[in-house]
Amino acid sequence: MSSNVHRSWFAIRTKGRQETVARDQLKHQGFDVYLPMVNTRITHARKVSWQPRPFFAGYLFLHLADDEQRWTTIRSTIGVLAPVSFGNFYPSLPDSAIKLLQSTQDDQGFVSVEKRPEMPFQSGEKVRVHDSALKGLEGVFVEMRGEDRAMVLLDWMQKKMRVETRVSDLVSRE
Repeated sequence: MSSNVHRSWFAIRTKGRQETVARDQLKHQGFDVYLPMVNTRITHARKVSWQPRPFFAGYLFLHLADDEQRWTTIRSTIGVLAPVSFGNFYPSLPDSAIKLLQSTQDDQGFVSVEKRPEMPFQSGEKVRVHDSALKGLEGVFVEMRGEDRAMVLLDWMQKKMRVETRVSDLVSRE
């Protein structure tokens, strides 16, 4: 492979949970393959483990020169569904998008996902809604739901009610 040959990145759809099979088969055929992986926390039957998973489930990327764009060969590879295409047009991805993904990889090669902001409240902490339509209601902080939302168990009309609200609408009662 000549270093001055122009190459482009292309997205390839894979069969369900066969991203690594497709990656290995394509590599075996001599293709330059990138399958970004993330180390995922898995909880099953009260046991926690960390397992590598594709960052984009069902997709991987090929870095191809014009003469390597053998779509029939790629499509018939074990584990591959098809290249992403619009009719006979196979859109390439900007190099910068792949470089950005690669730049976020940690020492083990996993794409490092930004961590959630620290929880402003502890699970079980007493809180009061100080803004929104629920202003004045009191309850217990349950968990974060995304970056700026929280699940709260509110005391309302002598009942406990689970409500999702903005974190910024809550204050601690303790």
